[in-house]
Amino acid sequence: MSRLSMSSSSVNEMHPGYGGPSDHPSHGRTGTKSPFRGFMRKRSSDHLMSSVPLQQQEYEIQPLATSHLETPNTISHSSEHAYPALSHARVHDTSRTGSLRYITSSVSSRFTSSFTSQRVYNSQQTDSRKHHDDAQTMDPSKRLSFYERYYTTGLDKGFIKRGRRFDWLSRGAIITAAMLLFIMAGVIGGAIGGALARKSQHAPSSSTPAGSPGNPPSPTSPVRAALIDNFPDPDLAFHDGVYYAFATNNAAGVLDRAENVSTYDYGVSNVQIATSINFLNWTLLNSTHDPLKEVGSWATPGLTEKAPQIPKANVWAPSVIQRASDDKWVMYYAATKWNASVPVTENGHLHPPPHCIGAAVSHGTSPAGPYDPVKGSLACRIDDGGVIDAAAFRDKDDSLYVAYKVDGNNVGHGGSCGNTKAPIVATPIMLQKMQADGVTKAGDAVQILDRIKDDGPLVEAPALLRSAEGVYFLFFSSGCTRSPSYDLKYATSKNVTGSYVRAGKALLETGNWGLLAPGSASVLDDGKGGWKMAFHARVAVPDGKVRAMFTTGLKLSGHIASLIRDDGGAA
Repeated sequence: MSRLSMSSSSVNEMHPGYGGPSDHPSHGRTGTKSPFRGFMRKRSSDHLMSSVPLQQQEYEIQPLATSHLETPNTISHSSEHAYPALSHARVHDTSRTGSLRYITSSVSSRFTSSFTSQRVYNSQQTDSRKHHDDAQTMDPSKRLSFYERYYTTGLDKGFIKRGRRFDWLSRGAIITAAMLLFIMAGVIGGAIGGALARKSQHAPSSSTPAGSPGNPPSPTSPVRAALIDNFPDPDLAFHDGVYYAFATNNAAGVLDRAENVSTYDYGVSNVQIATSINFLNWTLLNSTHDPLKEVGSWATPGLTEKAPQIPKANVWAPSVIQRASDDKWVMYYAATKWNASVPVTENGHLHPPPHCIGAAVSHGTSPAGPYDPVKGSLACRIDDGGVIDAAAFRDKDDSLYVAYKVDGNNVGHGGSCGNTKAPIVATPIMLQKMQADGVTKAGDAVQILDRIKDDGPLVEAPALLRSAEGVYFLFFSSGCTRSPSYDLKYATSKNVTGSYVRAGKALLETGNWGLLAPGSASVLDDGKGGWKMAFHARVAVPDGKVRAMFTTGLKLSGHIASLIRDDGGAA
């Protein structure tokens, strides 16, 4: 039976004296039986009544002691709709000859009359409640409320209000619970979707580890930690109030990488990109923002076979510059040469695949790209180990140049960074002039610097600027990027093509402001007579020893460069 329906049988079960809806006097049916017919049948066991059929009897209740029964509870009956006779009442059977009287003794009449009044009153109260419940059942205007109907159950399964209580298995409770679960699922799904959307915009950044310089480490430090992620070889640009930093793919050069670390976005981008509006707080963007999704056709295609799979092109050290002809941006980058022969070392191992330098042009006027690669490469020198570390430069007369390093240590004879065992291989820094389009060479490249004994295995990572005094500063790194010997140096010249004279000491080296192996810098005119610089340095994080990005201000005076505190601001 439905929880919200009932039948006459269920009412009979609750009230055994009730014969069903057809027996109720409210139906106006003549000849209906007394609702207390069952009770009467029980009382008819009296031997004086058993011989007379109940349906042929007429009863009249007459109190024996009117002094006790003349109350609102006094009941009289002279028709077939009357209530059954109670104990100690006079009963007249009009269908038989004579009359029978049952008279109690005078001694007990007072007690009996009082008891009978209470019985009559209780009977009326029970009958009143029954009629009230029946009225609720039968009268639509007095049906259960919405809550009572769908969220509660009573003593029976009908519409009786009395005794109802909340039921977890009711239809309303089940439907409400299902709706709440659906809403919660939507909220949680929305939160997860929002988190994934934010995650698609920003790559996860490791927390600043102990021992790193912080942001900044002290009020007097000129160095600030910008990105404590593997963000090697940063290159700076500024456009429409936003600073941009571009970097080598994040799978390059991580030392002691743990095997159980997350591979989220690991090595997916050809080029990393980060942004800032004040040069202090940087946001590393996800690989979906890779500005160079495709490399030139000369570069090695596909992914590595071993997990985690990363592009075989292994893009390093990007550099961007805006050309004057159409305000588009040109990106220079190094990638491994497809099908290049790789020489074998003395101990039978293969040298790393050599890199070449190529160019790409932005779709629009934003340095963020995307960029379309130029088909051919700009420089290779495969036999000399390849070329890497392109650095764009615009001179005072708007001439465009690209400086880069010949990667001679890639074919060295061993030792630190493959080139401290004799014979030592040259690692010169070259300067290539470009035409106005930025992708076509104008003449041959010239050498502007090479390693010396104090530099260790190499010099690399050039960066050029021209000061307000007309002095050309060539910043470069020496030593081995995998060891504390790596540092940042500079040389100066009155001509862009040299010759360059080295400064008396390094600009940055291990130990300065808590840095380890600082180098590979990029410089940017701040538009206010000063300069900004970004570089990488080794930092130990849970993922391994990465090359994190740091920033500083740069002051130039004559042929001297020094680091100063940069409190941020637009260029």
